[in-house]
Amino acid sequence: MKKLVARAPAWAFFLYLLSLMSPDAAAGQLLPLGPPEYVSASTGTFEIRKELDEYETGWELRFAARRFWPLPDWAPDLIPVMGAMATSQGTLYGYGGFRVETLFGERWVGSGGWATGLYYRGTGQGKDLGNVLEFRTHLELAYRLPGESRLGLCLYHLSNGGIHHLNPGSESLVLTYSARLRRK
Repeated sequence: MKKLVARAPAWAFFLYLLSLMSPDAAAGQLLPLGPPEYVSASTGTFEIRKELDEYETGWELRFAARRFWPLPDWAPDLIPVMGAMATSQGTLYGYGGFRVETLFGERWVGSGGWATGLYYRGTGQGKDLGNVLEFRTHLELAYRLPGESRLGLCLYHLSNGGIHHLNPGSESLVLTYSARLRRK
C-alpha cells in the first residue's frame, strides 16, 4: 500500500494527461479530440518470449487522424489513442499516445505507434518491468471487414526505455477487433 501511495503523484499526472485527450477537451484544452472514431478490443499472450502462463485483454479508443503543428509537412497525420490492458496475473497498464496507419490495397491496413503509460504489476505474479512509467511501441496488420470494422494481429513491446536500472521489457501478441463508431 505504501508503494501505491508513493506513486500517487505519477498516477495523478498520468490521469491529467489522459484528461487532455478526453472528448470533453474540445472546449479549449490543449489537445481537443472530439469523439473517438474506432473502439478496439484485443486478447492474446502477454510476454511471448518467456514461458509464463499469462494472458491479456485490452481496449483502445482511436480518434480522428490529424496534423499537429510541430510536425513538418512531409510527416503523416497522427491518430491519437488511449487504452488499457489487464493480464491474468493482475497486471494493469493504461496509456495514451499516437499511431500512424498505411493502406495496403483495398483491404489491408498497417500501423505503427507509440504511447506512454502507467504500469501496475499487481499483487500476483505479474512481470516486474522495473518502473511505473512504461513506453509502448506496436506494429499491427489488420484486414478491413465490411462495415468498416477490422480484424488484426498486433505485436507490441513495453519497456521503461532504460530510465530505471531494471528494464527487462516485454512483448505481447494480440488479436484485435476494431469497430467504427457511428456518428449521429
